Amino acid sequence: MRTAALVLAAGTLALAAAAPAAAVLQSAARPPARLLLHLRGGLLSEDQMRFTAERLSCLSKGEIQHIFADVDKDGSGRLSYDELDFLAPYFGASWDDDFKKKVFAEMDTSGNGLIDAIEFYDWLVHNVKDEGIGADGKRTLTKREQRIQLGLDEIPKHLTALLDELGTGAIVQKVTHPLHSAFGRTLRDHFVSSYLLAQQWGNPKDVVQAALFHALYQRGDGLQAVKAADMRPSLQERLGQDVEELMYLFPSAHKSAYEPNGILHAPLGKDVTVNNVLEPGTCLTINPTQRAKLCEIEVINSHDQHVLENVNPVHNLWCFYQHATILPLLSKPARETIEDFKRLAHGATCADVHAWHTKRFSGKETPEVWKRHIQMFAPNGRYTKVEKELHRLADFDGDNQIDWKEFVTFMSIKFPAMDEDADDAD
Repeated sequence: MRTAALVLAAGTLALAAAAPAAAVLQSAARPPARLLLHLRGGLLSEDQMRFTAERLSCLSKGEIQHIFADVDKDGSGRLSYDELDFLAPYFGASWDDDFKKKVFAEMDTSGNGLIDAIEFYDWLVHNVKDEGIGADGKRTLTKREQRIQLGLDEIPKHLTALLDELGTGAIVQKVTHPLHSAFGRTLRDHFVSSYLLAQQWGNPKDVVQAALFHALYQRGDGLQAVKAADMRPSLQERLGQDVEELMYLFPSAHKSAYEPNGILHAPLGKDVTVNNVLEPGTCLTINPTQRAKLCEIEVINSHDQHVLENVNPVHNLWCFYQHATILPLLSKPARETIEDFKRLAHGATCADVHAWHTKRFSGKETPEVWKRHIQMFAPNGRYTKVEKELHRLADFDGDNQIDWKEFVTFMSIKFPAMDEDADDAD
C-alpha cells in the first residue's frame, strides 16, 4: 500500500508519496489555499504561517500526516468523497451526511473532486480543534464554528507599525527552554503569533497587546530589543500604562518561572516577589491580578515555541507540573493546553522527571535556580508529594497509576468550576 506524508523541505510544503510523479508535482506546486498572513511589510514566510496555524489548532504537521494516512485507504495520496467517511471516528456523533458534504466542499478548494494532502492540511489547521487522545486511545477532533482568521485585520495597524519601528523583524528568535524550537523565526514572528494566540484564546485587550511585545524589554537569553529606561514613557503613551506595565513585569516574571516561589510555582492568592532583571539589585511585587495575566502570557509564550510533536511522557509530565499550580488562573484554552501535557504523560513519574533533569547537568555545574527547581521533583519534593496525594485520592482502579480519565474525574471533583466551564462551552 502506498502512503502519503506531509513534509517540510526548504521552506515549502510538499507531498511525499509513492504516487505518480505528475500527481506529486501538481500537489506540491500549489501553495496552501488561503494560508496567507498579510502583515505590514509583506507576507510571513510559508513555514511561519504554518507554525502559527498549527499552534492555534493544536495540530502539528506530523499529527495531520498520520490522520491523512489513516484516511487515505488506497494510498493514492488523494482522498475521494467515499474515503472521507474514514474521518468519521475522529468526529464521533457530529459526523453525518450533511456534515460530510460540507467538509468535502470546504476541503476541495481545487474543485477537482479529490482532496490532496495540502488541501487536507489547510482545512484541518484552520477549521479543527484537536481535543487530544482519550482514555480509549482514540483522537477526537471538533469543528470550529468559524475558520481561524489570520490576517492584518486581526492586528491594529498602529501595533504592526510599532513592531516594525522597533526593528523586531531583524532580530533572530532564540530560545532557552529545553523543549522549545526557534524554528528559524524572527522576534517579530514570535510576537505576532503570540498576539494571535492571545486573541484566539479570548483574552482581554491588555493581555492581547502585551503578548505582542512581551519580551521587548528583555528576552530569556538577556537580549534587550530596546532599553526599558529609555522607552518606558514613550510606550506608556502609545500603548497605555496597563499594557506597558505587563510588558515591564514580564521579563522578571519569566525569569522566575523555575523558582519554587516564582510566578508559576508560588502558592495562589498572594503577592509574588521576584528579582527585577531590568534593574538588578531591586525587586518587583506582582499582585494576584497581574499574576493571572502574566501567567496567561507565559503559557502563550511557551506554547508558541513548544515542539508539538513531543510525546515523551517524562517531558510532558514536567511541562504539566511546571504549570499545574496556576491552572485556576488561566483561560479555558490555556488550561486545556496544560492539561494536554498530563494527557501525554501516562506512565511517567516525578522520579523520572528528577532523573531526566539530573542527567541533563551530569558532568557540569548545575545552576542554582535549577538545583532549586529539580528539588521539587526529588523524593521529598513538592510535586512528588502532590503525586503521592493524587495516587491516594485519584487511583480509582487501584493500578498505582493515574490515567487521563482518573485525572479528569479527580479534577472535576476538586475543581468543579473547571467542569462547569466545560459544560458551558458545550
